[in-house]
Amino acid sequence: SVDVAEAVDWDQIGQNTDGYSGDDLTNICRDASMNGMRRKIAGKSPEEIRAMSKSRMADPITQEDFMEAVKRISPSVAPSDIVNHEKWLEEFG
Repeated sequence: SVDVAEAVDWDQIGQNTDGYSGDDLTNICRDASMNGMRRKIAGKSPEEIRAMSKSRMADPITQEDFMEAVKRISPSVAPSDIVNHEKWLEEFG
């Protein structure tokens, strides 16, 4: 399981991910969960990394982790696709 910091502003994340698909959001969460580990292993040798305990690698996911992930992960759904989907829902929904 992965811990999330209490200070995460879900509304802000939601505003910054408008138009993202469910898979895109999954990728953002996965990427954000890796950011703490990336910080901890930066500049370390493979031997040093292997010697680190799992508990030392685990940090709660922060707002900054999510926002960095949002910058790296682009939405895979075009605005025109969303419009077409909404039209389809109105007609056949």
